[in-house]
Amino acid sequence: MHQEKIRQAISDTFRLLWSFKWYVGLYLLYCTINIISLFDIPAADDKIFHAEATSQAWAYANQEVYIGSLRLEIIILILLFLLGTSNMRNHPLLAKAIFLSPWVYMIICLGRLF
Repeated sequence: MHQEKIRQAISDTFRLLWSFKWYVGLYLLYCTINIISLFDIPAADDKIFHAEATSQAWAYANQEVYIGSLRLEIIILILLFLLGTSNMRNHPLLAKAIFLSPWVYMIICLGRLF
C-alpha cells in the first residue's frame, strides 16, 4: 500500500517534469555551459584579465576572481532550479519565468555590450 503511493507520487512528478521539458532543458543547457566554462579557464594573459580592461564592466581582476564568480553563479543556478521545481505544481508561470531567467539575463547583458 505504501509503495503504491510512492510509485504514484514518482509517476506524477515525472509527468509534471515532462510538461516543463523545454524550460528545464534550456535551463540545464545554460547550467552546462557555465560548468564547462568553469573547467575551461582562460589563460592568465587573456584579454579578460588585462590591466587596461579592468575599467570595463565585464573584466575580471584575475583567474581566482573568475573562478569564484563562476562557482557562485553555479550555486545560484542550482538554488534557482530548486525554487523553480518547487513551484511547478502550484505556480507554473512563476516556474517558467524562473527557468527562462538566465536566458533573459544573458540577452540583457548582450544588449548592453552592443
